[in-house]
Amino acid sequence: MSTRALVTLFAVPLLLLSGCSREKSDWRSAQAADTSESYEQFIGSHPDSSLVTTARERLRQLAEEKDWRSAAETDTADAYRQFLSQYPSGKWAKEAQLRVDNFSSGAGSSGAGSSGAGSSNAPSGVASADNAAAAAPSGAPGGAATAISPAGAGFGVQLGAFSSAERANAEWNKIKSHAAGTLDGLEPRVVVGESAGKTIYRLQAEVRDEAQARAVCTGLTLDNTPCVPVLPPKSP
Repeated sequence: MSTRALVTLFAVPLLLLSGCSREKSDWRSAQAADTSESYEQFIGSHPDSSLVTTARERLRQLAEEKDWRSAAETDTADAYRQFLSQYPSGKWAKEAQLRVDNFSSGAGSSGAGSSGAGSSNAPSGVASADNAAAAAPSGAPGGAATAISPAGAGFGVQLGAFSSAERANAEWNKIKSHAAGTLDGLEPRVVVGESAGKTIYRLQAEVRDEAQARAVCTGLTLDNTPCVPVLPPKSP
């Protein structure tokens, strides 16, 4: 075998290995950045990669997240309907429909969100308890919370907002039966608030601290159940 043939024999595998190594490196960089630009750059550099399908799926997810944040910031029935028309089976479709239903019933925004978007008055998807009136006692008949005010709620999770306390309690029973174990040991509280001049009833459950609130919401959002951590108002 000639020297040229030997060089070719060894060079080709090395080039393939180098290309594969670069592809993996570029993919790790794209994942680390986790932006639309990084995934588009990866697709442009490696159009034949087996990871292109994964990159396109992540691009779709990022676009949905961006549109959901925009809808939540606008916080109108039309904004949520537009989101639903774009993502009828999306991650936040159930929550968007919940908010549309609450607007239709005259209750205003649902105020409950996944980890990506929550109350428009709270940062990073966290609802503030100073927007609400106080929690109900856990000993209400039939395990249902009684809606009372005034404020003073501590840490909690918010699961939606409704036009009546009865609807809030019905939703609690539905979620508790669906999300097996996630709400064990927690009691519902219905917090009276106001949105667009209308009284709304926020369904919440009290937890011991922020860590538990986020853990509960993580478990619920995995089941596509809207949930946002509620933090007590900061001291002045």
